[in-house]
This record gives sequence, structure tokens and C-alpha cells, in this order.
Amino acid sequence: MLTGFHLRIGNHLATLPIGWFGADRTGPVGRLVAKDATDVADFPAHLLRHLIVGVTTPTTLIIGSYLSDWRIGIALTLGASACLMSLRLYMLVVHRNDAQYEHDIGATASRIVEYARLQPTLRAYGVLTHQELGTLEASLHRQQHSQSRLTVRGAWGLIGCFGTMQLVVTAIIAFTVALTLHGDMAPATMIGLLIITLRMVDPLSQFGDLAGHVQVTADAIRRVRELLATPPLPEPHRDVAAAGADIELRGVYFGYHDGATVINGVDAILPNGSLTAIVGPSGAGKTTLLRLIARFFDVDAGSILLGGRDVRELGTDTVAHQTAQVFEDAYLFDGTIADNLRMADPDASETQLCRVAAIARLDEVIERLPNGWDSRVGEGGSALSGGERQRVAIARALLKNAPVVLLDEATAALDAANEAAVTAAIRELARDHTVIVVAHQLSTIRAADQILVLDNGRITARGPHDVLITAGGTYTRFWEERLRARGWQLRQTPAATAGST
Repeated sequence: MLTGFHLRIGNHLATLPIGWFGADRTGPVGRLVAKDATDVADFPAHLLRHLIVGVTTPTTLIIGSYLSDWRIGIALTLGASACLMSLRLYMLVVHRNDAQYEHDIGATASRIVEYARLQPTLRAYGVLTHQELGTLEASLHRQQHSQSRLTVRGAWGLIGCFGTMQLVVTAIIAFTVALTLHGDMAPATMIGLLIITLRMVDPLSQFGDLAGHVQVTADAIRRVRELLATPPLPEPHRDVAAAGADIELRGVYFGYHDGATVINGVDAILPNGSLTAIVGPSGAGKTTLLRLIARFFDVDAGSILLGGRDVRELGTDTVAHQTAQVFEDAYLFDGTIADNLRMADPDASETQLCRVAAIARLDEVIERLPNGWDSRVGEGGSALSGGERQRVAIARALLKNAPVVLLDEATAALDAANEAAVTAAIRELARDHTVIVVAHQLSTIRAADQILVLDNGRITARGPHDVLITAGGTYTRFWEERLRARGWQLRQTPAATAGST
């Protein structure tokens, strides 16, 4: 059963939209796979037998008591009902507090992963002590508080549950003895009914011990079902091929789950064999627009056409095959550099690897590493610098040789010389590919065939650099700011020079 759950969860995760996988999903999904699925599979293995005994044994004994004395049967029925009500109340307490605890422990797991991966940044800002852990510390406090609340409230619920059982047993014993003393019941019958009463308590007590686990399992089943019920992107019923690599955006609207509209009525045509640069202020929707083209999400309104076909009609697999993506937060898997490149083409030859490495200037990195192509990059590429990781990602995208290439700040982490080389490679790539780049680098922007100026989710200007720079407006201000930023340089003051050693 556990194997089946893991297969179902893994297969379903592979169908969910890429945009669903945010940083806040890491901990909850990991806990769901590692713990919740195990709890669900543990239920039939270890809890189901006790649950069946805890229900069927009291039921059988109560029915048998009616055959001896209907008054005792009614008393046992009422007593069992009171016990079940107290059990239900206890499980309700566990349910209400377990949900918050699971949420907090999932959030803590995400923060721990974040804390481990961001050690260079944290140490750069002096976040080293227990008091300075920030969000991780707050998350741990919330988890501790919710766990304590679950334990304390669950303990009171369990005390109430067992207290009710003891009161029921005491009341039935007193009632049976009273009937015997008044001559309404034979002593032999009284002894038999008392044995039935005491025998009924054992399975109920076991059920009380396991009620919390049963409720935790029920909550785990609910979370697994919620994940499995998360709808994937709709896929076409038949295979459709794109007729080319032209991209057209028609009245595209999109907003995330918080309700804010990020892309607000975008229309654009991005021809094959062209380089399109998307520029604009932070938060304008540039990266979101690239992810919509790659079908990380589906648009709320309008359509995105690839080769004359709506990407929803093409389907996720076809769109993924037609696009290569290099985003700002490039991720590398824990393997060799060659392994990471061959994700794009497992059958790539050494010659092909060397060619794309030269274009992305990755060959310089490989030459200075002791193991060359067999150098391991570490989890997430942690063994490489930011610029080196970006070069590997660019080379991987080049090796895929997809007709559409999406680049989000692909040259941001490169020095001036490598930036110029990669920009030239991008321009060469645009001769027979549709290349869309979100960029702030002047060389990349100026080399574009067309520039889309995005502001508040709308295209406010479009055209080549020479046309936009003379038109004034947002693009001119953007260009002038970039020129000023490019002219910034660190200067050493005379005082600093005199005091240096």
C-alpha cells in the first residue's frame, strides 16, 4: 500500500503545473511523502484490527445483554453511546490541533531547507547565532507552540474519554447490584452481566488509546487526497504539432491566487529567427510572461500561440519539448557537469558538449577544475559560483536546441567579457530560433530585434532600440538609468590610501 501511495503521489506531482511548485511546498510535500503516506499505509497494517475489535466486541456484548435483561441492555447502550461521544470529542480536539501542527512543521521543514541552502548569504550578513535565525527561529517557535497545544489539549481529551468510561462502568455496576438487591435480578445473572460490562471496557479502552492515532491517520488521508485532487493543467486528447516557432500573445491576462492581476491584456508577435528583449521595472510581470509562454501556468484570459497553435492545444509535453529555459535562479542537480548538460540531450556526443561549452564560456570553468567534465557541482550547484552555475544552465539550454529559447537575466551573473561572449552567442542563436530574453544588460537590449517595455502588466512601448530611445517615455528613462549605473565605479579616497597597509 505504501508503494502504491508513493507511485500515485509521484506520478501526480509530475503532472502538476510547474508554477505550483513554490518554495513553500518543499516541506509539506516532503512530509506528506515521508510521513503522511506511511501513516496511511500503517493503518491497515496495525490499527485496523484494533478498530474492528473496538467496535464489534462492545456491539456483540450489548446485543447479548438484551437476551439476559433488557434494562441492562438499555443501560449498556446508553453507556456505550456516552463513551463514543467522548471518543468523538477527543478525536475532534486532535483533528483541530493536528492540522495546525502539521502546517507549522511543514513550514519549519521549508525554512530548514532554506537555511541550509542560503548559508553563504546568511553568513555574509552575520546571521550566525541562535538569536539571529529570523524566520527559522519564528517557525520553530510556532511549531513548538502548536505541538505543546496538541499534546496538552489531547491529554485533557484523553482524560475526559477514560473518565467517561469509568463513570459508565461504575454506573452500570451500581445499577446491576441495585436490581439484584431489590430481587429484580438473579445473582447468577448479575455476575454474568458484570462480566459482560467489564469485558466491554477493554476494547473501548484500546480504542481510546488508538483514537488519537486514528484521527492523525484520517487527517493524513485527507492531506494525501487533497494533493491527489490538485488539478493538473488540462491536456489535449490528441497530439498536435506546432507549425513553426513564431509566438503570438493575444489579449493575455493572468493573476496569481492572491487575486492581483500580473499580466493585463498583453498583445505581441515574436517572429521566428528574432531576438525579443523584455524590459521594465521590478514587478512589472516580465518573468511571469516568460513562464506563461513556457506553460508553467495557463492564462486566465486570452491565448498564447506557438507555431500558430494555442499552447493549451499543444499540451505541456510538446511545449516543454519546443522550449529551452534559463531562468535567473538556475538549479543544478548533484552530479557532474557533463551529467547536468546531458539532461537536455542524453545522447549528446563529446563534440556537442564541447561546442555548447565554448559558446557559453563554460570551457574556461572546466579547464580550471581538477576533474574537468567529471567535476561534481554539488546539490543545487553549490560547488560552483553563481556565474559558473549560469554558464552550465546556458550550455544546457543550448544543447537542447529547442526552437524557442527563454532567458531570464541569463547574463546577470557574468563578468563583462563573458557577458559580451554570451550576448554574441544569444544573437547567433536568434538567427534560426525564437529567442526571448528578460534583460537589464545594455548590450543584450541593444542587440534585440524588438524590445517590449512592460509596466504594471501592460506593454507601454515596443520597437527597436533606436526608435524607442527617440520616443522618450519609460524606455528612455530606463536606458538612462542603466547608463548611469554602468558608469558607477568604486574609488579609493586619499585618506583610505594613506591608511592602507
